[in-house]
Amino acid sequence: MKEYLKGKKTYVTAFLAIVAAVGSYLLDEIALQDMIEAVFAALTAMTIRAAITTEAQK
Repeated sequence: MKEYLKGKKTYVTAFLAIVAAVGSYLLDEIALQDMIEAVFAALTAMTIRAAITTEAQK
């Protein structure tokens, strides 16, 4: 399992953070702005991870 998740843990964690943020919003636990901020933070983490991987392969 560890070998399968190698290089994908950040994406899985960010995806789960997005799901949690959207779920919290739909359950009226957080405001729309908070959900957008959480989704943006998760997407930023994915983007940074992809950039690091791309640069490391050069």
